Amino acid sequence: MQFPVPQFTDVEDKIIGPLTIKQFGIIFGAGVVVFLGYSASKSIVVLVFMALIFGLPALGLAFYQPNGRPMYNAIGYFIKYFTSPRVLVFHKEVNHLKTTETLKDMQVAQAAKAEAPKIVEDTQTHLKQVQELLKKTAMAEEDVASKMK
Repeated sequence: MQFPVPQFTDVEDKIIGPLTIKQFGIIFGAGVVVFLGYSASKSIVVLVFMALIFGLPALGLAFYQPNGRPMYNAIGYFIKYFTSPRVLVFHKEVNHLKTTETLKDMQVAQAAKAEAPKIVEDTQTHLKQVQELLKKTAMAEEDVASKMK
């Protein structure tokens, strides 16, 4: 039994003419606001002002598609950006052992650390070497100074 596979699932349906239901709702809402502003004042200046303030952003919101995505999809992200806290905290997560492979790797690493020879320097010997080096350089400087006189 075969079933048809839907195609173009990412394209919104054009319901009202060339507009999707969301585009129509945005433009209709802006039109209602502009109409109410004009009917309350009966002034052409208020009509133009309301059209510039509400109509142009509504057209941009309905039809502008940055990176192929409608602008009205970005409103939720825009609100979340301005309402969420700006604190970024780094938490180093400890990876718990989930497989035996990681357990074996850790055991091998621990065994290698245990077998590594430990180098312990004698501080007295090191101090004596530094002291001898300083004496040699002091003697060399005295020789140079005496030759220059």
